[in-house]
Amino acid sequence: MSWTNQKIFSLEIYFMTKSYQSVQIQFRKHFHCRNHPSKSTIVSWVKKFREHGTVVDLCSKATGGTYSGRKKSARTEENIAAVRDSVGRSPKKSVHRRSQELGMTRESLRRVLHLYPYKIQIKQKLTDADKEKRVAMCEWFCNVLENDENFLENVWFSDEAHFLLSGHVNSKNNVFWGSEVPDEVLQRPLHSVKCTAWVAMSKHGIIGPFWFEDDGGRSQTVNKERYMAVLNNYWASLGRRRGVVRASQWFQQDGATPHTANKTIAWLRQRFEERLISRRCDVEWAPHSPDLNPPDFYLWGFLKDNVYQGNPQTIEELKTAITAKIRAIPKEECVKVIQNFARRVQVCLQRNGRHLEHILGKP
Repeated sequence: MSWTNQKIFSLEIYFMTKSYQSVQIQFRKHFHCRNHPSKSTIVSWVKKFREHGTVVDLCSKATGGTYSGRKKSARTEENIAAVRDSVGRSPKKSVHRRSQELGMTRESLRRVLHLYPYKIQIKQKLTDADKEKRVAMCEWFCNVLENDENFLENVWFSDEAHFLLSGHVNSKNNVFWGSEVPDEVLQRPLHSVKCTAWVAMSKHGIIGPFWFEDDGGRSQTVNKERYMAVLNNYWASLGRRRGVVRASQWFQQDGATPHTANKTIAWLRQRFEERLISRRCDVEWAPHSPDLNPPDFYLWGFLKDNVYQGNPQTIEELKTAITAKIRAIPKEECVKVIQNFARRVQVCLQRNGRHLEHILGKP
């Protein structure tokens, strides 16, 4: 059943009943699904029909509509709402199948999908204690932002991730799928070649990637010595950053053991003093919270979507692709991502510390 036919059915019910709730109830019954269009989506369909007498794209050549020659943006409110509802009903559907049902090109659908969070699969289940820590952390951020709306101008969020030549991206116990989760999850090779990238991200942009590797370029595990070497590179880069005063910057990290070793914390305190968001610091970063960390909820998924398109054959090619894609991300995009973090904090509070909805459950 095409999305256009679903629109027509919904409009027929609305004009008969004048009730958005009736549309939603009848939609579920007629199409045998648990989900339905949101009220805002139905409102947009009714508005378009009243103004133009159609629910079909007015700029489509195929429908004989007026065509200006100008490329129409896929990111209309109606398209965004349609994609949101479609993903809610069938989250695992392929881009090809979804584009056919929505009457959108695959390119347009991908542009709309990229407005939404990338998929993260977390293998740890949140305990009640974890949720309490997430709530406490989010309350702290909300209180700080209420008193200083510019606070996030100076916070650097950090993380590392493993990029496998086979196409997998993971960080600790999290797996990053990009915009779409494959219908069948392939097992990664036991000894797949990989590189490990570290970045720090703020409204000022991205510092990194820095690599965990030996002098010969071979990937190395993350330990406190190698992590501190990366931090030294970051600190030097931070000092060269235009418009950034190091004495006013905050630094965030998760609670991985190399991050919170005595020597590491001492190094960080010497440079950032009390401006640290980390386990074993005055402001603790809650465990199992990649859905709140910008590199996790945005960057790794973005790179998963983009760096493998050129089919890199060696680790050097993969590292070059990762670096190029990071360098190409504009500062304006980073600003939007950090603004999204502020919204996520509020949603996390509304959900009493539970993971945000785009998080995937254990397989």
